[in-house]
Amino acid sequence: MPGNADSMGTAVLALVCLVIGSGSGQLLAKEHKTHAASGKPNDLGCFVCDTMEDGDKCASVNQSDTLWRSKCNDDRRMCMVKRFSYTTSTENSTSEIRMWYLERNCTHRCEPGCIVIGERTKLYACTACCEKPYCNWMSRAGGVRVPFHPILAPMLPVITAIAYSLPS
Repeated sequence: MPGNADSMGTAVLALVCLVIGSGSGQLLAKEHKTHAASGKPNDLGCFVCDTMEDGDKCASVNQSDTLWRSKCNDDRRMCMVKRFSYTTSTENSTSEIRMWYLERNCTHRCEPGCIVIGERTKLYACTACCEKPYCNWMSRAGGVRVPFHPILAPMLPVITAIAYSLPS
């Protein structure tokens, strides 16, 4: 019977290769949705604005604001907030964190967290994600507003890394 198991394994492997190699390549895509999931209506709405086009009012949206409410289309089923900030340092002091750009939008893919680069001038690129209607109204999407403190802000990536490494 061991020969039959090897033959069966070879047949299964051949079938998998055939399925992956044929058709539209759906199984090779990063995200695969069944037809039922693809047909599900998208009822999500998010605040959609950015500080370059819409000015500082986009940085301080209230939950009750109606100005930038927008329905999300297609596979964009998450709300996000992207914030780019910076600080400058000398030997004796570090400036307060200053926002350079903020964007609120619908998205199909969102990876929360912050990236910090630089030494004397630190650049912060932070993204927050949420999946409830109009949840991206705070500085952090859908969560408790986190004040940025000039001394604690550089520690944010370390705190985020520790939080993600803790077992659930």
